[in-house]
Amino acid sequence: MTGRELSERLNYIGMEKGIRKLAIKDHPNMIEKIAIMSELEVCDLIAKDYDMLYSESEEIGLVKKDDYMKCLKLINIISR
Repeated sequence: MTGRELSERLNYIGMEKGIRKLAIKDHPNMIEKIAIMSELEVCDLIAKDYDMLYSESEEIGLVKKDDYMKCLKLINIISR
């Protein structure tokens, strides 16, 4: 996942706020810098540490890259 791919899936302002909160949680020493970053810059920061499991119109599932393979083993994907 790239920052651009994540940014394109943020359909609501609340989702952008959630991404910023996650960035602050993971990088508490960068609070001031995150506050003035563009949405795309914040998404790029998140994309360094997270992969997207799923994306729906009102919800995005992210998982730390270290745990991505563990999550895939737990998920059963059913498609049409």
